[in-house]
Amino acid sequence: MEIDKDYNLIVGLRIREIRERMHMTREQFSEKCDLSDSFLAAVESGRKGISSKTIYKICTACNISADYLVLGRNGGFSIDGLEEMLLSLERPYQESSIRILMEYYNSINTALQSKDKIKH
Repeated sequence: MEIDKDYNLIVGLRIREIRERMHMTREQFSEKCDLSDSFLAAVESGRKGISSKTIYKICTACNISADYLVLGRNGGFSIDGLEEMLLSLERPYQESSIRILMEYYNSINTALQSKDKIKH
């Protein structure tokens, strides 16, 4: 039974992290996800677990993957959220966004390689 309590707390903390990264109050988040404020408070504190239906509500309302929420996978909420945001854009905007990110990545990579050459 202790495992259930630990799991509920971990999932609750991930939900709280998502809510805080979205800069939302508990009331705003619960309304967005169609949950009651008191239920969300109990979930975030680990006092209550959530059903697959509630996971679905949160993931669809916040445009996030259930992998992070349930398993803590894929680099956390930020990376999952970024991927979901890109996928939600129309094709031309996806391509532009990906080009911008690739240019940013390449410039950082080039700067790091230059820094390494100077050290050696």
